[in-house]
Amino acid sequence: MAVSKLNPVSGGLTQKVQEFLTTGTFATPSNVTTVEVFLVGGGGGGGGRDNSAAAFGSGAGGGGGVVRKAITVVAGTSYTVTIGAAGTAGNTSGSNGGNGGDTTFGSLATAVGGGGGAGSISATALAGLNGGCGGGATGSQAGAGGGAGGNASMNYIGSAGSPGATGGNGSQGGGGGAGGGAVTAQIGGIGIDGFGGGAGGSSTSATNLGAGSSGGGKGSNAATGNSGTTNTGGGGGGVCASVATGYAGGAGGSGYARVTYWS
Repeated sequence: MAVSKLNPVSGGLTQKVQEFLTTGTFATPSNVTTVEVFLVGGGGGGGGRDNSAAAFGSGAGGGGGVVRKAITVVAGTSYTVTIGAAGTAGNTSGSNGGNGGDTTFGSLATAVGGGGGAGSISATALAGLNGGCGGGATGSQAGAGGGAGGNASMNYIGSAGSPGATGGNGSQGGGGGAGGGAVTAQIGGIGIDGFGGGAGGSSTSATNLGAGSSGGGKGSNAATGNSGTTNTGGGGGGVCASVATGYAGGAGGSGYARVTYWS
């Protein structure tokens, strides 16, 4: 956490910026009644895959929502700034990735965490699997808007999102992660100003892995998923393999907050 002084503005006031990388408190100066907040929710974790050769690409994590807005505050009042936790990675038994935590400025503004990607187990592999939804989307964090999942014999057959599509964006702008596929792996959905990007899906080719965007993790082949970058709200990468080995997904990246004011 740091406070930076920027250029003076009219009335002899100085623009100041306070960053939060972990949960903390913003103490409003006695002459401040309006602040601008930039909030990023935690990224969703990538799904894991189990040890069945029939379990194909897992869904990648969605990026955390991104919120930038001016809000009215009470001079002299302290506000808790909560940084959204990173979504947990899906495990080697094929569990879903966890949703990212919300980043909040008191009760006045919230950036919703990204959805976790679906895990891949032999019982569900033929359906394909969903990437996590970008933060702020209507409905479940882990459903609507995610990229289609991958399947070792049929590219991008998923039950949500368009086949072959990158992950969908939530209403707050975080990009949803794309699932893995057989030949081509999609990149994660693009976030905002380098924050809140979706993670990349993977494929059965170790040389064809989907890239993450705006802090999102890259997809992995026959290896643990790549995590989202800390304090970017990036999603965790999905995993894919054609061998009978379980692999964990990548964890999401934790959230971020920045408060700009004039004092």
